[in-house]
Amino acid sequence: MKALEIDVEELQELAESTGDQGHIGALKAKQSALADLLGISAQGALVRSRFRNISEMDASSRFFFGLERKNGQKRLIHSMRSDTGQILSESTDIRRHAVGFYSSLFQSELGEEQEVSHGFYEGLPKVEQESSAELEADVSLDELHTALQSMENGKAPGIDGLPVEFYKTMWSVMGEDLLMVLRDRLTGGQLPLSCRRAVLTLLPKKGDLMEIKNWRPVSLLCTEYKLLSKVLATRLRVVMGQVIHRDQTYCVPDRLVSDNVFLIRDFLDISSALGLGFGLISIDQEKAFDRVEHQYLWKTLEAFGFRSHSQDQGLVQ
Repeated sequence: MKALEIDVEELQELAESTGDQGHIGALKAKQSALADLLGISAQGALVRSRFRNISEMDASSRFFFGLERKNGQKRLIHSMRSDTGQILSESTDIRRHAVGFYSSLFQSELGEEQEVSHGFYEGLPKVEQESSAELEADVSLDELHTALQSMENGKAPGIDGLPVEFYKTMWSVMGEDLLMVLRDRLTGGQLPLSCRRAVLTLLPKKGDLMEIKNWRPVSLLCTEYKLLSKVLATRLRVVMGQVIHRDQTYCVPDRLVSDNVFLIRDFLDISSALGLGFGLISIDQEKAFDRVEHQYLWKTLEAFGFRSHSQDQGLVQ
């Protein structure tokens, strides 16, 4: 980019001093190339800066490139405290510590011979047979397109570098081909490795950033993977009310989290009025989502009446 800027300055001086049409034509070509390059760089900076409310005419300003650098600096880990209290400052030591921490965190806590107790699943409600058939139906082009249109622009892409905007722009060209590929992979029970791979990045949370637990791992997944996940999640939302107990209100359509707040208030009022000894327990599991057992998920889906997911496990592993 720097070389292009120098070329533009030199050609501009020549064009103004000589009026030569050849210099003027070359200047316009260089200016166009520089504008394209600035646009590409600005879009990348916008994604990395997490800044959204911006018009195209402001995109290439120094402010946004500075914001990108500022956010990048926030993600830098200069030093870290080990489990023994030792300060790690070498990049190799920091990486080794981070890999060890998250490898242990993501590792299954169930032994090879251990299984989730079958008694835990007794008496669970089942998804209706008609709904189950709809869940198992082939992915349609309309479903895929609706899922794509609902996804936000400006998100960091996965390992293939193709963002949501690419698929939206090229949908008329590649939509049916993408559908064919996903259907084929769903039938075969496994997405390609390139689609299942993710780029992991660490984002700072609150607290002491010398502690690795205060860095949140984020997986940058390929858009194809997120598209398929969106389709399946949309299907599941329709039937969640059939199998999820009414006391669980989060993420279930037509239920409000505030309902549980009112329920707690009613319990407290009744306890006070009748002199009853009620108690409330609030449990917050550390790294709860990171500790979810896949084996537990598959068996829970089967217990709720979804078809066997022994094949579908290959889609995500």
